[in-house]
Amino acid sequence: MQENLFKEIQRFAFPLMTNNFLQLIINQLILFLAVNQSIKNLAGITTIQSLLYALGGILGVVALAFNIEGGQALGKSDEKGFLQLIKSSLIVNMLIGIIFALITLVFGRLFLSITYAFDGKMLETATVYLLIQSPYIFLTLMMFLSANLIKIQNKTNDILVISLVSTGLEILLNLILVRMIHMGIIGASIASIFALLVMVFLQFWVVRHKLAQAWDERATKIKQLLRKSVPLGGQEILEGVIFTIFFEALIARLGVTTLAIYGLCAQALNIIKMPTYIYENAVTIFGSKAYGEADFSKIFRIIKIATVSSAGFYFIFSGLILWNAKRFAALFSSSEIVARFPMYLLIALVCSMFFISYEIFKGILQAMNLEKFVLRNSFVINLVMFLVMLACKLTGVTSFVLLFTIYGFNLLVLSLILFRKLMKEKINTSFYTDKSY
Repeated sequence: MQENLFKEIQRFAFPLMTNNFLQLIINQLILFLAVNQSIKNLAGITTIQSLLYALGGILGVVALAFNIEGGQALGKSDEKGFLQLIKSSLIVNMLIGIIFALITLVFGRLFLSITYAFDGKMLETATVYLLIQSPYIFLTLMMFLSANLIKIQNKTNDILVISLVSTGLEILLNLILVRMIHMGIIGASIASIFALLVMVFLQFWVVRHKLAQAWDERATKIKQLLRKSVPLGGQEILEGVIFTIFFEALIARLGVTTLAIYGLCAQALNIIKMPTYIYENAVTIFGSKAYGEADFSKIFRIIKIATVSSAGFYFIFSGLILWNAKRFAALFSSSEIVARFPMYLLIALVCSMFFISYEIFKGILQAMNLEKFVLRNSFVINLVMFLVMLACKLTGVTSFVLLFTIYGFNLLVLSLILFRKLMKEKINTSFYTDKSY
């Protein structure tokens, strides 16, 4: 049974990992072309990309809610309810996307100036970059929805093909706009948003018939989606605001060079953390089923498989990137950054290790309908860490090492709290029965 479960989880994870890994590698090539050996380009692009990625995760909880509710509807053979969920999700995504675009157009410059302390020419170019990216949330939410529908129809190869086409187009546009026409990060922004538009169009084309069916239904599930999204969204807000926007705002005040080094560390961490996110997804799916079966023994086997697999990939990828750290940094920036990058990356990797246990425990507790517990405790711990970071800033002792140490301690404390709750559920749940491995 243990071996079969291991194979099931790996069969789920490996195709997604292959696709995501290829995309991450291609994205590094795109970043290399877009940065064009400019520290300011590197700092500006990576900062705004991280901001948009965080906001996409926060607002993308509607897609996660759709996955949960849509899966339940299909499990009950409720085709009409499933189509109503699609229609409702479309409307919610459109409203969120339009509101974000309007806020970006009106307040984008002010936000960059206050939050990241950008000024002068860097503020001007970063503002234009962000304004061009104003449709990003709308397109990203539509991409999430259409990708989920494609997966349901078992056409995952289409996702890979469409993704490769759109990223190939983005590479070509970066070559033309950044390297040939010398439009800098503005050219990179145009290339990025146009490629995303093409991806959404192609994915919608694949599921056009299902979308047409859904559009004929009434959008009766909007409240249901929003109710499910609130605790999930709260979780993403905590993680996005505290450890992306606020964290990067403090890093930005350490200087452009440190911000650029952090940007490179973030790119490396994206690659290294990617398998953990996929195994967290597997934990949510397999764990939900095991919880429905009242099988805590299976839940802990799932946790063990996901944690060991995630840790294995984390250390392998960390070793490979550290071994080639200077070559990696040399692709994007100057000799000063290349010399300092390996040590900064090592610090970031060591402090991020408990990210694995935190994500796995968070995923399994959410699968057990304990997302509100995760949210409450994350809020308290993140608030404490927020105040500690703020105190460090006000006393003038902020540094790259200190900020990442606080981040790592935050992950450790949260991991211990979530694990304790998991063990308590195992002991206190009346339906728990110890099934053999």
